[in-house]
Amino acid sequence: MSYSSRLAEFREMISHIEYVKYTLNSLLFWDKMTYMPPEGIEYRSKVMAFTADEEYRMLSGNRFKNYVEYFDGNRHNDVVTDAMVRRIKRNSEYIRKIPEDEYSEYIRLIAVSEQVWSEARKANDYNIFKPYLEQIVGTFRKFAEYWGYEAAPYDALLSYYEPGVTTSMIDSLVAAIKDELTALIKKEAEMDRNLKPAQTIAADGKTQGRLWHLLLEKIGFSFTAGRVDIGEHPTILANSPSDVRIVNSFEENDIRDGIFNVLHSGGKGIYQQSIDKGLLGTFLAEAPSNTMEESVGRLYENIIGRSRGFWDLVYDEAAEIIPELKGDFDEAFRSVNIHKPSLIRLDADEVTFLLHIIIRYEVERGLLDGSLSVDDLQTVWADKYQEYLGIKPNNDREGVLQDIHWASGYFGYFPTYIISNLAAAQYAAAITRDCGDMDDLVRDGRIGEINKWMKDNVYRYGAVYDSNELLERATGESLDPKYYLDYLKSRTT
Repeated sequence: MSYSSRLAEFREMISHIEYVKYTLNSLLFWDKMTYMPPEGIEYRSKVMAFTADEEYRMLSGNRFKNYVEYFDGNRHNDVVTDAMVRRIKRNSEYIRKIPEDEYSEYIRLIAVSEQVWSEARKANDYNIFKPYLEQIVGTFRKFAEYWGYEAAPYDALLSYYEPGVTTSMIDSLVAAIKDELTALIKKEAEMDRNLKPAQTIAADGKTQGRLWHLLLEKIGFSFTAGRVDIGEHPTILANSPSDVRIVNSFEENDIRDGIFNVLHSGGKGIYQQSIDKGLLGTFLAEAPSNTMEESVGRLYENIIGRSRGFWDLVYDEAAEIIPELKGDFDEAFRSVNIHKPSLIRLDADEVTFLLHIIIRYEVERGLLDGSLSVDDLQTVWADKYQEYLGIKPNNDREGVLQDIHWASGYFGYFPTYIISNLAAAQYAAAITRDCGDMDDLVRDGRIGEINKWMKDNVYRYGAVYDSNELLERATGESLDPKYYLDYLKSRTT
C-alpha cells in the first residue's frame, strides 16, 4: 500500500474516532448541561461511560497503533501529518497509561459528580459533594503516578493541560505578578473609597438573551455556525468549526454576569469557528490546549469587552434592549470596570482574578500531595480568601462550591488561567503594534480586523502548533508577564 493510501485510511480511522469524541465531549455533554431532565443522569452516565470505552478501544487498537508507528517520523510527512501524529501519541499515551476499567470508572464518576455538585450548590451544602471530591482527588493521585513526573505529582497534571508546564514555572509566574496585583488592589481601594457603589441592572433571561445576541454579533460570532443555551456553568462545546455551542449562565438581578460570560465564550467560539476545516479528521481541528483557548476568551471578555471603545460601539443599541442602561454613559461604563475584591471567581475583575486562581492552585497542590484534606477545604479556602483578598465566604455556594471544574475532572487546570491571562495581553500588544490601537479599532466597529489578525496568526492553525509556538510565531516573543502588568496599570490609572 502506498504512503498516500495509508494516510487516507489512517485519516478515515481518525475521523471515526472524532465522531465518537465529539458525540461524548460535545453533544452528550452539552445536552446533559442544558436540557437533560435530572432523572436522566443514571442512564446518561452509562451511555457516556460506554462512549468513552469505545473511544479508548479505538485509540488502543493494534491497527491504529501500527499506523501511528508508520507515520511517526516518516520522511514523507508534511507539517500537518507530523503534528497529527505528535498529538495522537501524546493523547493516546495519557489514556493508555490508565487501566481501561479505571478510565471507564472515572468517566462514570465525573458524569455523576457534576450532577451531585449541582445539587450541592443549590442546597448550599459542601458535605453533599465532599465524598465525590474525595474520589476525584484519589483518582488524580493515581493518574499522576501512571503518567509520571520528575519533581512533583502536580507536574503530571499541569503537563496534561499544557505540555512542558511545571510547578516551578507556575511558581515563577506567580512570584512575578502577585505583589504587583496586591499593590494594584490597594491602589484601587484608595481611589474607589469615595465613589458611590456602581449601578446594577436586573433583567429576565429572555431580555438578557437578546443583549447577548447583540454583543456576540458585534464581536463577530457566527450564528449560522453556533448557538447559545443556558446551563449551570458557562462553557463552550465545539462539534466542528461549523457547530459551536455556547452554554451561558446569568443572574437576573445583575446583567453583568451574563454579559461577560457570553463575551468570554463568544471569543472562544470565534476561535473554534475560524479553524481550518481541512484539519477535521486529523485531531487538529481544535485549539492546541485549554490554555490557548482561554487566552482568547480573556481577550474578548476583558481587553475588548471592558474597553471604552466597545461600550461606545454597543451602548445605544444595548440601551434599546435594556432601557435602564439609558442615561449616564460614564456610570454605565464604570459599572463594568469596578476593581474590587469579590468572593466569586466568575465575578472577579481583571486585577483580582488571578488571585482567585492562585488560591485554587495552592489548594489543588495541597489536595494532591495530601497536605490538605477535603475535610479541611472549607477552612483553608476561607483563610486564603481572607489573606489574599481581605474577604471571607459566608457559605459554600460562594466558597468551595462555586466552580464546576473539579466535578468535571479538571484537576490541575486552574494554573493555566495564569498563562492565559498573560498571553491575552501579549496578543493585544501585538495587535496594537500591527493594526493600530485596539480601543480605536473596536470603537470604529473594526473588530473584524482584530479577528482577522488572530485568524491569520492563531486560529486557522488549530492544534498544528502548540500554545507556546503560536504565541512566539504571532508576537515574536515567548510569554512575558510585563504585557499583562502594563495592561492592568493602563486600566487602573
